[in-house]
Amino acid sequence: MKSTLLFGLFISIVTLVHANPEIATIIDQEYGASTSEGIVLLQSAPSAAEPNQWTVYARDPFRKDELVRAKITKNERGWAPNADGAGAKLLQRVPPQSITFNRVTLRSAEARKVAQQNAALAKTNFVSVQYQLAANATTGAPEWGMALLDSNGAEVGFIVVSAETGAVIHQQWSNGLASNTLGVPVNDAATPGERVADDVKQGARRAWEWTGDTGLEVGRFFKRLFKN
Repeated sequence: MKSTLLFGLFISIVTLVHANPEIATIIDQEYGASTSEGIVLLQSAPSAAEPNQWTVYARDPFRKDELVRAKITKNERGWAPNADGAGAKLLQRVPPQSITFNRVTLRSAEARKVAQQNAALAKTNFVSVQYQLAANATTGAPEWGMALLDSNGAEVGFIVVSAETGAVIHQQWSNGLASNTLGVPVNDAATPGERVADDVKQGARRAWEWTGDTGLEVGRFFKRLFKN
């Protein structure tokens, strides 16, 4: 009986070490279901390996239009949650839908592999990844938005991957290649049609700027993409 319990505890710790969907369970256990069911965003700092810490934003179950924030940090026993603030100004923009974690089948490590495959096709190398997980505003499907950074911390690509199916929804690269135009460089002397396409790309990228400022250096393509 004792060995069975120890084995179960070991499996639980191993599972949590690789947590993505289980983050909701950790929040539920620490702060209650009303908070875990209101999680709208997971974020990580740029990391060359899998993140050791996630920032979790959830709707405050007691105060309308406010958020609560927690840090989930990996230690030798698994993941430890710590409250990290509350209020109406934690994010300048708030994802409109909560994340349905039972639809998350693609973990961050698997999403990174998808990014690596597409970066190779786009002839781009990246060193670290800044992850975000949020729900699609229209369908509610969970999606990974990944900023891909070079060794200097400059953003060389951005890709959105379905956390449910693994499909690539959107990608942009600092060398001017995109999912629907691989092999065709961006021309600074853009035609009206190209400018319309840039507007679409701009909207797709800015949709993931929940804080309003990524704090990243960007190359020529992204400078043009984000200019007012």
